[in-house]
Amino acid sequence: MQQIINFLIKYRNLLLYLFLLFIALGFTIQSHDYHRNTTIHSTGYLTSSLLNTKSGIYEYFELKDQNNKLSKENARLRMRLLEISDTLLGEESTFIFSDSIPYKVFPARVIKNDFYKTDNYITIDIGTNQGIEPDMGVISHNGIVGVIDRSSDNFSRVISILNSQISLNAQIKGTATIGSLKWDGSDPYVMSLEDVPRLAKVTKGDTIITGRQSTMFPPDILIGVIRDAQLIENGSRYKIEVKLFNDMTDLDYINVIKNRDRMALKVIDTLGTNE
Repeated sequence: MQQIINFLIKYRNLLLYLFLLFIALGFTIQSHDYHRNTTIHSTGYLTSSLLNTKSGIYEYFELKDQNNKLSKENARLRMRLLEISDTLLGEESTFIFSDSIPYKVFPARVIKNDFYKTDNYITIDIGTNQGIEPDMGVISHNGIVGVIDRSSDNFSRVISILNSQISLNAQIKGTATIGSLKWDGSDPYVMSLEDVPRLAKVTKGDTIITGRQSTMFPPDILIGVIRDAQLIENGSRYKIEVKLFNDMTDLDYINVIKNRDRMALKVIDTLGTNE
C-alpha cells in the first residue's frame, strides 16, 4: 500500500495532467458533432480491425481441421461416383458396380515426396491401423500417384509413378488399346506408354486412362495426354510420350484405393500357371 501512495505522490503532476486531459477531451467530443463522429468512426475502425485480426488467427489455427474435413468429404464424393457407376474423371459409364461397390477410398496426406531421383517414393500419414495394405492404388484429384509399397501402424510408403521399377497398365481412351506406363527417370511431368502395337490408332492429344485390366486402380482414371508417338523395334510397336495431368512435384492430399476383389482376380489370373 505504501508503494502505491509513494507512486501517486511521485507522479502526481503527470497523473493530474492526464486526468484533466481526458476530461477536456470528453467535453470536447460531447460538445462538437464533428469530433464526436470522428471519435466514433475511429473507435469502430479500431474495433473492427481487432475483430478481423482475432478472426484471422482463429481461422489459421482451424485450417488443419478444415483441410481434414475437406479431404474426407472428397473421399466420400469419390466413393459416390464409383457407387453410381460413373467414370471418375471421364465421360463413359458402366454398370460393373450394380451389386455393391468394390472400392473403398481412404483420404490421406503426403508428408514426404521425392521426385528428383530415378526411383522415387512418397510417404503418407495412414497405415495398417487405418486398413492400408501393400498393392493398393494411390490417386489424387488430378490422376494416379502410385502404389502402396509397405505400411507401418500409422504411415505408408508409396512407390511413386516416378519410379523406374514400376510398370502400370494404361489405356488409350475411347479404344481397347492398352500398354505399359513407365518412367525413364528424366522428366517428372512426362512418362512413356510402351508395348502399344503398330496397328493401334494413336493420335497426338489422345487421353490416357487407367485400364480395366488393373486390379489396383478403378478404370477410367485420367493419367495424361499423348504428346508424341514413335514407332520402334523396326516399326512393330509404338513408344508414346504421355504428358501427365498430375503435378507429381506438388502433392498434398491424396486417396488410397482398396479393391475388394483384387485377391480374387489375382487367383483367377494365376489359375493353371502351376500345372
